[in-house]
Amino acid sequence: MNTGVQSGVMQAHAIRIQAGEDLVSSLSKAASDAMQKSGSQSAFMMTAVGSLNTVTLRMANACKIDENPENSPNEVREWKERLEIVSLVGTFSADGFHLHMSVSDKNGIVFGGHVMAGTIFTTLELVLGTISHVAFSREIDDKTGYDELVVRSL
Repeated sequence: MNTGVQSGVMQAHAIRIQAGEDLVSSLSKAASDAMQKSGSQSAFMMTAVGSLNTVTLRMANACKIDENPENSPNEVREWKERLEIVSLVGTFSADGFHLHMSVSDKNGIVFGGHVMAGTIFTTLELVLGTISHVAFSREIDDKTGYDELVVRSL
């Protein structure tokens, strides 16, 4: 069991991403910029609000390492409609990210999953956090077969 590491100073970075921007590349750039400005090797989503006109999410049915992928495919769904961002959470490192998002449609129906792609409709207002003396990385976990978060003290 990972008991975590003692963290250093946390900094908040407020960012606005403009209409028409690519969701994933904009979030990755914002996190990279925040880590560079703070001298940190870790970033995480504190809060986000905004809207999208497209989003692609991977559903929560990823197979475990010992399952046959033929019997348990990772279902990916794409929506091409205006959606409100209800929640956006996750972590960023120099070698990747892990983000989950919930969105609601025009009827208020909420759905979510692992962020794969999207396009900003009106705005994406977010606050990213960084932590000094803590490094996030993503490494293959033998138990899951996926790149998972590794947290280290610096």
